[in-house]
Amino acid sequence: ILNKISAIYFSNEKNEEFKMSKVIYLHDEVIKMITIGQKFKPDYSSDFPAKLLNTELKWNDLVLNSVVMDEIENVNTWIQYQNDIINNSNLSKKINRGYKCLFYGPPGTGKTLTTSLIGKHNNIDVYRVDLSQIVSKYVGETEKNLSKVFDIAENKNWILFFDEAESLFSKRTTVSDSKDKFANQETAYLLQRVENYNGLILLATNLKPNIDLAFSRRIQSVVNFPIPSVKQREILWKNALSGLVELDEKDLKEISKNYEIAGGSIKNVIQYAWLKSMHNNSKISINEILMGIRRELNKDGKSFEK
Repeated sequence: ILNKISAIYFSNEKNEEFKMSKVIYLHDEVIKMITIGQKFKPDYSSDFPAKLLNTELKWNDLVLNSVVMDEIENVNTWIQYQNDIINNSNLSKKINRGYKCLFYGPPGTGKTLTTSLIGKHNNIDVYRVDLSQIVSKYVGETEKNLSKVFDIAENKNWILFFDEAESLFSKRTTVSDSKDKFANQETAYLLQRVENYNGLILLATNLKPNIDLAFSRRIQSVVNFPIPSVKQREILWKNALSGLVELDEKDLKEISKNYEIAGGSIKNVIQYAWLKSMHNNSKISINEILMGIRRELNKDGKSFEK
């Protein structure tokens, strides 16, 4: 039982061939709970390449359209009734114990923020998996690194967040050499671990077509995060400028209508405008904001002129 709930693990010395001769260790989380009575929160390391994701924003700060919010509420509902599924033998046969959700859309549209707020709203830790430390060019290393994350996360009720998921969940290819073969084995292993995980897994990508179709069949929700509408952009601008400056209502409506940028870009604009105003020893004005918008549009090769 202790091994099943990941409370213990066995030594992995090569000279210890038999299970009964292996040394049994307590996991760090158990030691921490016994000694100081604190919930285990692992630090980022080579053994656990994932970081705890936090946000100072609140649920009301989410500005999403009704379709997206409905999908997010489905995720919250699953979290709320997760134990009912696990404890009901009839339900567990018909409904997946774990929940997998794919967020896709342009950068800055709220995928990471929504993930953070789902965790905060439900009082669940969210860990963003560092894919740069997971993916390896050496055969078998990617699977080994993934195994570390899933083994530690098992039975913890954590949310695992894979940002830029296309780098790990990419489409399998026709086998033409050994590299293709091992890459496909890697994807197959990932499919298995994702499917068997009993908690919530959130994937985020800007490149949905690059995701392997086999993952789509294992995903309960696929949520599109589009560029905010004019009305949503107006709300985002108001929230971003709140406490900094009161922009003229006409200017606010104009920039909301004329410039299609996402919430992440609006945040960058506000930072630029604030720094510019500090440098000039003045308040934020529409001029600094327009300069910031120009910079953001130039990043994506878009025209500022309307």
